[in-house]
Amino acid sequence: MSESEFGKTYYPPKPEVIVTDNLVKGPGWKVERLGAEFIFEFLAARHGGGVDRYKVTAEEFEELKLGRLSFEDLLKKYDVN
Repeated sequence: MSESEFGKTYYPPKPEVIVTDNLVKGPGWKVERLGAEFIFEFLAARHGGGVDRYKVTAEEFEELKLGRLSFEDLLKKYDVN
């Protein structure tokens, strides 16, 4: 890792997303195929923390695998808090 220079803008690397046949996983979240269901799970950002879980569709899972849908898209749709 190189030294930081005063006045230069630092752009952190984009977080890695792991994609397999049954799982799409990023930092702090995942969508996993469990039998015939697809579960979207992420770390909750509220007092006390925890994990929130929502069922998503097979189509959303496939779109996520292809990169046409993002964690942020799913979060907007399913995070009702």
